[in-house]
Order: sequence, then C-alpha cells, then structure tokens
Amino acid sequence: MRGGSPSAVRGLRVSAALGLLVGLLLHPMTAAGDGVGDGGSDGDLGIHFTDVTVEAGLIYEHGLGSLPFEDPVLVSGGAAVGDYDDDGFVDLFVVRGGVGPPMLWRNNQTGGFEDVTAGSGLEIDDPLVTAPMFADFSGDGWLDLVLGGLADAPLRLFRNRGGVDFVEVTDGSGLFSSRHNFSSTMADYDRDGDLDLFVAHWSPDGGGANHLWRRDADIFSPVDWRVGIAPLYQSIDWTFTANFSDLDGDGWPELLLASDFGTSRVFRNERGRRFELDTRSELSDENGMGAALGDYDNDGDIDWFVTSIWDPDGTPEGNWGVTGNRLYRNRGDGSFEEVSEDAGVRQGYWGWGACFGDFDHDGWLDIFHTNGFQAPNASQFLDDPVRFFHNRGDGTFEERSQSLGLDDTGLGRGVACFDYDRDGDLDLFIANHSGPPRLYRNDGTSGHHWLSVRLRDDGANRHGIGARLTLTSDGFRQMREIQSGSNYLSQQPAEAHFGLAENGRIDRLHILWPDGGEQVLLDLPVDQQLLIERLGTPVADIPALSGWGAVLFSLLLIAAAGHYRKRFSRSVARQA
Repeated sequence: MRGGSPSAVRGLRVSAALGLLVGLLLHPMTAAGDGVGDGGSDGDLGIHFTDVTVEAGLIYEHGLGSLPFEDPVLVSGGAAVGDYDDDGFVDLFVVRGGVGPPMLWRNNQTGGFEDVTAGSGLEIDDPLVTAPMFADFSGDGWLDLVLGGLADAPLRLFRNRGGVDFVEVTDGSGLFSSRHNFSSTMADYDRDGDLDLFVAHWSPDGGGANHLWRRDADIFSPVDWRVGIAPLYQSIDWTFTANFSDLDGDGWPELLLASDFGTSRVFRNERGRRFELDTRSELSDENGMGAALGDYDNDGDIDWFVTSIWDPDGTPEGNWGVTGNRLYRNRGDGSFEEVSEDAGVRQGYWGWGACFGDFDHDGWLDIFHTNGFQAPNASQFLDDPVRFFHNRGDGTFEERSQSLGLDDTGLGRGVACFDYDRDGDLDLFIANHSGPPRLYRNDGTSGHHWLSVRLRDDGANRHGIGARLTLTSDGFRQMREIQSGSNYLSQQPAEAHFGLAENGRIDRLHILWPDGGEQVLLDLPVDQQLLIERLGTPVADIPALSGWGAVLFSLLLIAAAGHYRKRFSRSVARQA
C-alpha cells in the first residue's frame, strides 16, 4: 500500500471496516476454500462454446463493396464494445466496409441484440470508417464514440446524450488527421483527471504527429512533439494497436504500441511530462498487429501478448515474417522478457485481434485471438482457424480451440471477450472482414466461482480507467487493470472479471484508483456482478435484504457517507 496522509489512511481503515460489516450483513462468514489451483493441462476444461450469432440476431456482413483491394482496406473493420445505455448489458457498434453503413446493436437483455441505428445519431454513410471505440471522453458517465477512418475519412467524435442518442462533436474538438486512423486508446496519461487519446495510424508516409491528443476541458490538443513521440515517426509509421498500462507500478501509464515490420515499441511515462523509448525490453515480433494486456502469471504486474504472423510453410512469399506471436513477460520493473517459445503461443497463423480472459474460471488468464488474410500471394492464410490458448498455470499454454467448439475460419480482425448474456462467464465476439461476424456463447459447466466488477469514480474519469483491482481469495491473488484500449480495431468493456475456481468467498478486494486513492472491501460473496462507487460499497446486484437487516444496512451506508464527507479526503495521495 502506498503511503498517504494520516486522515486518508484512517479513511481507508474505515472503508475496510465498512466492507467487513457489509460482508457480515450480506452473507455469514464461511471458511476459506482450498485455493485456486493450477490451470490444468489435458482433459475437460468444463466449458464449451456455442455459435449463437443467428440466434442472437446479429445478422449483417462486412465486405469490400466498391472499395479498392488494397492493404489499408484489407486490414480495416472492427467493432466498439461497451454499455452505451448504462443498463448493465454490453452493446455493440460495428462497421461494415463498402457493403453498408455502420450499425448500433443494443443488447436486449434476453440473449440477443437489436438494431437501433435508426434515430441513434450514428447513421453514418461513409464506407471508409473503421476502428470504432466506446469511451467516456466527455466525462459525464456515458460512453461516447471515437471513430477512425481511412485516408480522407477523418477522426470523428460522437457524444452520448444520456444513453438515448449521439451527436457529432468533431468540429471544435481540436481533432484532425488526414492519415489512416486505426486502433485508439484512452487513459489519463498526465493524471489531470480526464482521459487523453492516442491514435495508431499504420501509414507509410510517416508524418510524426497526430498520435497523442491531450484533453483540456472540451478540447483535444496534439502533443506528440511536446512529449517526445513525434521524432520516431517522421519517415514511417506502422503503428497498429495502441494501449496504455502502468507497467512499473508507479501510477503513470506507459504507452505500448504493437506495430508492423519490427517496429513495436514501449514508451515509459515520465510523470506525464514526456514519454521515453524503453530500450530494456526484448521486443522481437516481426509483424505486430493485435495485442492483449493482462497478468497471465499472477505475479502482480501487466504482461503483453502481441499477435504476429506464423507461416505454416516457413517461407515468406511476401513482406512478412514467419516466426509467430510473442508473449512478453513483465520482469517486475516495467521491462519485458520474451517467453513465447517456452509458453507455447507462437503458432497463431496471421494473427489480428487478441484478448486475455479467464474463460474457465480457474484463476488463470487464457488467450484468444483471431486470424486470416487475403492476398494473391498469401493463400495459405485464407482459412486460418482462430486460436484459444488455455493457461495451464505454470507459465505455459495449450491450444484448445477445436475441442472447445471454436471453429471460425473467417478473415478475423476485431475480437472482444465479454459476458454478453450476464450469466457470469466470458463469451466471444469476432468482427470478421469480408463476411459475417461470429458470437460464441460460453456454456460453462465447471461450477467454478467468479466475480465481475465495474467502477464509478466521481471525477471526469467516471469509469475508473487505469484503476487496479487486486483480489485475494484463500491466499491466492489476482490483479486486473481497468482499460480503455484496443485488441485491434476492437476493445474490451471497462470491467474486471475474476475466476475463483472452487473458492466460495473473497477475502479482500483492493482498489487502487487512477489518482492513487485506495479502497478495500472485505469478505465478499462470489458469483455476482458489482458496481463499486468511489469510497462507497457495492451498489448493484447485492442480495436483497429485508426487515431490520435492510434498515441497519441503509443506516450504515448513510452514516458512512456522512463520515467521509465531513472528515476524510476523497483520495489517498500517492507519494511523489
């Protein structure tokens, strides 16, 4: 725990005590489980995926139409994933290339989606739009939309007006770019309380700037030159997938760029003033495309998985490498060592979007990614299968896609791992290029426990982007970071999802908020979705109370709220 003022530390103790009392009210104290075991190897994982695309109503296709058959178009597409109407269920916004305008799909809460594009303000007649991202750039608690574009299609911003409709606010926002705009990511890199924007370009003309935009009030200002990023992108710029993450634990998010042709990079955040190129890491991917961030080895820091090209014939008929994906393990100081071969994750064909997720709830993050490419000299990649690497819990992974029912061989681009039906396990959505999407429902039968957490802060960063949650259950610790980043032309919802194996109680959930404030909840029940407000208690999906229990619970919350307002700071300041 980082140090803070005496009054702030007392506030943290009260929060811990309040969490304990709430736990006692909601559920009797139970004995701890046997701990989260290893991920296992061969055998039944207790999960199977079922293709429910048609059943869920996601009837649409992506295609070229009249668009030219050239690289920027062939690598575009994707989907934004997030709860835009704040009803607790995750929605989709998808682009369709040259065969039709983008579509907004609202989750109907009964296992399907409905097309609500008409009247949403997102009726966009532009075949060059790509790489959409939901993010609350306005800071009002509602997910807005950032939309990329190819060539002359500009960056566009759409503000969410209370979950009812969207209005374009690009004019006057300060954003501009005449280059290809691919994956985007947002985080409070300078820790001034609001979210800043980074845009990847994958553009051979270089240009240097228009990557990083600092937000001040309602204006985005380009700061590439000011922070030291621009000089590295004067001649060429092959950036594909950008993410922010605090790699060294100092509270300032680093910038990670999965980039093509051997140009993937990590930039250390120098306290919001500059970004310095990290030369300590072993970055060896030949064609960095998609990316996933997560603590796959449960050692308390963020690791980085980057998709690249593994050519089954071992011969590059074009301008690509052949050695496959990379898994970069955090050494603990924010630098990476490459462990791909030992981990067994190289063989992924022509990889694109990727995500970490604990799909079987054994306590270890698995890896999923999608694949495929079409070109005259790349026929071996036309029917690439998706990849599911199951984490064995010992630093190695086992590929299990076929045995789990994951049989998509489309031209995958974006991917999202999220619980679309809110049954407690992670499902999979694939945004294919030149074809229909695929939605795979996770039909878990392992009986393992889980916890899902969303955050609500009280400043401009309402969804707690950059917060870290550390869960302890029977001595076993897991960490998740709330991100608004990219898998490649796609994203994860801003949620933390934990698998708990057989453990039936959560001993401790520690939240480190983006500004350094800390919060602790003790003795939580499992198998629930929590919405945790800043310095409050879980306010969603709490088991119903009645009689004196409900009265006492309400009085306790009122008293605690008043106590915080009068006596304690709203955050625990990080030490400078």
